Amino acid sequence: MRRGNRGCVPVMAAGRRYRSFVHNIVLLLWVCLHYVKASSGKHVIHTKVGDTVVLSSGLPTEGVTAATWRYGRTTVAGKDVGVSKESPFKDRSELNPEDFTLTVTKLTLQDSGDFTFVSEVNDEQRPSVTITLQVHEPITKQPVIKINSTRISSNESCKVLLECNTTGEVSYKWTVGKQTLTGPRQQYIIRQDGETNVTCTVSNHVSEKSAFQTVKCSKDHSLRKETECSSSSLVMFIAGLFTGILITLLLLFLLYCIKRLCHKRLTLSETINQEENQQHVYSALSHGDRCIYETVRGSEDAGPAGSQIQCIKSD
Repeated sequence: MRRGNRGCVPVMAAGRRYRSFVHNIVLLLWVCLHYVKASSGKHVIHTKVGDTVVLSSGLPTEGVTAATWRYGRTTVAGKDVGVSKESPFKDRSELNPEDFTLTVTKLTLQDSGDFTFVSEVNDEQRPSVTITLQVHEPITKQPVIKINSTRISSNESCKVLLECNTTGEVSYKWTVGKQTLTGPRQQYIIRQDGETNVTCTVSNHVSEKSAFQTVKCSKDHSLRKETECSSSSLVMFIAGLFTGILITLLLLFLLYCIKRLCHKRLTLSETINQEENQQHVYSALSHGDRCIYETVRGSEDAGPAGSQIQCIKSD
């Protein structure tokens, strides 16, 4: 039995050495992967309009023989030339010749993009570093909370619809009582004769603003709200009716004016034609005689013809 136990000792020792070797290999691989991720990974920097940003590669600076910053495909700065004349930041950027950090001032929304640092040590290229810069407009106005409450008689509660409005690309966070919710719209149930504090917070990566309201649920409050809605509907109905009557009267007045104008024109035309027919003068010439027929507007006793004929003979 003792001989059997002595034979197991080398096997156990070999197993321990194998496990230690595997552990060391795994640890070495983890360190290598972590270094590659840190040196050639993609970093994101959030900042706001008007700020100043300092871009750093995070790589060692000893023995660097070449270093270049690029914005997209455009070279913005280099170790030997400093800030490039073709750089879109040439008037508001600076390259540190010692640690190769790039400083950009007076940031605008259009400055958002990828900055890539490419470098060499002893003429051997190192992994590049990409930094994504995102410039945001700060939030300056508080959000507006809209509340629409409906009373539920069956369980003596109120269904509350919450809506938070603002401008720009933001994230919404609600604090309703002790609950935290997300999104621009929410629905919440409040027991009757109770109240709940509601807070809407809008935020982006550089700023945030909040608005606060208290929501109440009571029978009197619901009835008052229904009365206000009914009054508003009545006012809108009366305003629409008055507007329709006014438009109808205007149309009738326009039709009357047009008809009267047409009647005047027709009467004037008939009068002119009558006067032209009553003032014609006829003349005729015969052999040795000259007769002039004149139509004279007759009086009431001028006879049925209503005209007199005068004849003047010539010698």
